Amino acid sequence: MRFELPTMALRFGSGSEATPERRRDLEAGRREPAAVPDGAEIAARYPIFADAVSVYAAGSVVQGWGHANSDLDLYVITDEPIDLTDSGLEYFDRRVSTEDPGIRIVLGEFGPFRADIELWRAAQVDEIIARFAGSTPSQEAPEPGKTEQDLLYRLASGMPLTGADWWQRRRDEINASCYGGWLAENRKLTAETLLEDVGGLLVSGDEQTAVLAARDALVASVEALLAVHRDYSINRKWLYRRLLAVRPPEISVEAAWRALTMVGATDDPAGWAGATAALSQRLLITVEGAKRHG
Repeated sequence: MRFELPTMALRFGSGSEATPERRRDLEAGRREPAAVPDGAEIAARYPIFADAVSVYAAGSVVQGWGHANSDLDLYVITDEPIDLTDSGLEYFDRRVSTEDPGIRIVLGEFGPFRADIELWRAAQVDEIIARFAGSTPSQEAPEPGKTEQDLLYRLASGMPLTGADWWQRRRDEINASCYGGWLAENRKLTAETLLEDVGGLLVSGDEQTAVLAARDALVASVEALLAVHRDYSINRKWLYRRLLAVRPPEISVEAAWRALTMVGATDDPAGWAGATAALSQRLLITVEGAKRHG
């Protein structure tokens, strides 16, 4: 069986991919990964963003991991909300946990590539970063959800296109905060819960489920480890690339890859689950040590 790219109808039913002919044209233009537009290109294509405090790019294209179907991920930071009512742009709203609870995501284009353009107010970004300004996260502020976690990761790992001073200050604030420790602890707690399940499943003789639980525990443990090394990504599909980028001294990329791809699990499920759980426990011990001395 040969893998076939899925066909899908766009949620909004319009735009550059709305017809088969346009999709074929776009596919022909995507033989090379997308290039990040500069500030002048963005201002020319979207004049409504010209007064932004900062615009930065993030995601796989910036990391050098982009592929033929990668989208561009752009963030536009403004002091005041941008009124998109009569802009002609396609967008949708998303709720976040800040005092001003709304952001907007514009579905844009640069050449044959789609661009997801998130619109945030500077006050919203500062509010999220401030939750982690002390030695421990604020107990009164809401826990950041996936959208907020993704924002912090992409701000810390992105590339400024305009407003570099604003971007650099916020990036430095994130790296100096307790956010990495909080994220590591969050992943560590997930791993520990799964490791308890592995033990119980092995005692009960459910070796196959123990294998799957052990792999999930390993993934969470590796992500906890990466978080203490300032990798704040929440996107697990890039886990191998992230390991290559960080190369944590606690585990080799090769050893991690063998475990993540479950080598040996079919032949000896119970043995593999036990060994993988032990590996995860060792990683979590190093995470706890790093947090205490961080």
